[in-house]
Amino acid sequence: MTEMNENLLKQSVPGVPPLSMKRPARATIYFASMIALLLNAPAVAQTSLEEADLRLLQVAERLQNSNAPLCDRQAPSLGAALQSRDQYPTGSGPVFQADVTFAVLLPGGSAAGAGIVKGDGLLAVDGAAIAKRPDLAEMPLRDSAFAMLADHPKGQALRLTIKHGDETREVLLDTTEQCRALVEVLVEGATTARSDGRVIQVSLGLVQRMSDTQLAVVFAHELAHAVMHHRDRLEAQDVSKGLGGEFGRDRRLNAEAEIEADRLSAHLLANAGYDPYTATEFWRSDLGRSIGGGLLRSRVYSSPAERAAILAREIADYLGGGAPSWPGHLLARR
Repeated sequence: MTEMNENLLKQSVPGVPPLSMKRPARATIYFASMIALLLNAPAVAQTSLEEADLRLLQVAERLQNSNAPLCDRQAPSLGAALQSRDQYPTGSGPVFQADVTFAVLLPGGSAAGAGIVKGDGLLAVDGAAIAKRPDLAEMPLRDSAFAMLADHPKGQALRLTIKHGDETREVLLDTTEQCRALVEVLVEGATTARSDGRVIQVSLGLVQRMSDTQLAVVFAHELAHAVMHHRDRLEAQDVSKGLGGEFGRDRRLNAEAEIEADRLSAHLLANAGYDPYTATEFWRSDLGRSIGGGLLRSRVYSSPAERAAILAREIADYLGGGAPSWPGHLLARR
């Protein structure tokens, strides 16, 4: 019961560094939202870590690419996930070609199309060597590499310097833009999904317990927080996400952000080709009720039944015309 309570109530406070570590997972205090499954939630498939990485990236790319017009913070779509050596304790982890490496690639993505393969190292972006940025000094090097990619001018070919074995070469990629967010699977037994507005992390335990469609529902909610700039907005209002966030004004503002994320998630799903009603079905399912119900539920979140009703109203009121959807009534609030 203690472990379950901790999983359900983990929150963060303004000023805490954003999410950063991947493997092995460390205890992280985070800002945005979290979804935690009860320990007896049914498993869909016991996917391996490699399979989970690929599944999450496939879902994430579909949602991030399809909703790029809604995002005022964008990055090139590579169809790839990066890792760096400093995400692992010294002497552990895989063998890296360089300090930053391509850990996962989607078949048909721009990186794979340029001949980049899993395990290749990333040495430079547009001729600039990968190096820590001062504003990301406390984060893994992977975060600085991603920021360099995101700063690439739109509409121009992306030039990457790649290390493959003993060979170093340059490749040019024609990329499209996607919603800017680092995406990764956490290696931990807890079943959580969380976002700080810059990084979206989903635990291996959660990926293993959900179908791809259910994973899309959860990811769309986390992506909605990034699209709406919830971290920045709540920090600007000095809103607590710790225990203080469960009371009074802070609880009201936190709850408003969660409702906004739920509402926007319906539009994100529709734009990505998912039936938005899968979100309402999810919160009405046994799995959804087990996630969001019970005495241990943070009162920042609506009950599963309320979340399903909120989503159903949003779909009925604003998605009658189908996709693509431009939810200006929500975007005007960010």
